[in-house]
Amino acid sequence: MKKYITILAIAVSSIATAQQMSLNSQYLFNEMMVNPGATGAKDYIPIHFNFRKQWTNFPGSPTTQFVSAHSAIAKKMGFGGALYNDVAGPSRRTGLVINTAYHLRLDARNEHKLGVGIGVSLSQHLIDITKLTTYLPDDPAVLRGYNNQMVPDANVGVFYHYKNKGFAGISAYNLAQLNRDIYNFETTFGNPVVRTYYVFGGYHFALGKNIGLKTTALGQVIETGTWQVDGTLLLTYKDLFWIGGSYRHTDAVAFMAGGQVGPMKFGYSYDYTLSDIGNYSSGSHEIFLELQLFKSGDDAKTPWLKRNRVYDPRM
Repeated sequence: MKKYITILAIAVSSIATAQQMSLNSQYLFNEMMVNPGATGAKDYIPIHFNFRKQWTNFPGSPTTQFVSAHSAIAKKMGFGGALYNDVAGPSRRTGLVINTAYHLRLDARNEHKLGVGIGVSLSQHLIDITKLTTYLPDDPAVLRGYNNQMVPDANVGVFYHYKNKGFAGISAYNLAQLNRDIYNFETTFGNPVVRTYYVFGGYHFALGKNIGLKTTALGQVIETGTWQVDGTLLLTYKDLFWIGGSYRHTDAVAFMAGGQVGPMKFGYSYDYTLSDIGNYSSGSHEIFLELQLFKSGDDAKTPWLKRNRVYDPRM
């Protein structure tokens, strides 16, 4: 048991220092969670649910849930937000993110757009002292672990998108980097949330009439000097089914599959861990479900729905 506790402590420590923001394997289906500039970029309202269980069969392994939604408002603005809950061993981080974006049209056909977004967040960090055993009976890091103050922060992003085919963007999170003592010591201990930067892009290539290849890449840089790169390839069929995989540098290889039925999109991924933690776990599982509201389709282009126009067979 001591072996598992030691490994968990190292793993939680690495998450706290190397990747303070939770990032799932299927981020390419929810661009707003990586870049606030993507808020309102879709032609429908996506309500997205995500659940991830990392390092299954490992005691106290990280578990993440979030729900998000965003929409275009007026003609050029977007608004959205997310609620998240991230648990790793005795540590829990919950929070709220609210984003807004302005989408600049770059051409007359409105095929190329540039979204500039900002976001504000409130996060709460809790430590469950009942799950900790320390060498010091009165260790203040444990006794003060119940503190639940809210910590505000800010995010920005620029997101270019070309119809439903290509996109690219750069974003920065935790800009305020507030020094807040989450443990509420009498003597303040600096606890900055380190700034994190993302470079994100992808393109959907047509391989045939119904077959496509969706490619995405994500680069993450943290001011602690840590970096990470993800690459994903998905084979798609009529945008109704996809299968493929991704590689996360020195961390994991993921298998992905999913589909769409009516307004519902769903997906599953399994991560095979490449790091040493893989010797003690059975990989990671992740599922998402997205409800697409007010999505325009081919039926909306039929002439009998254009009630305020004169029918013309050339239309």
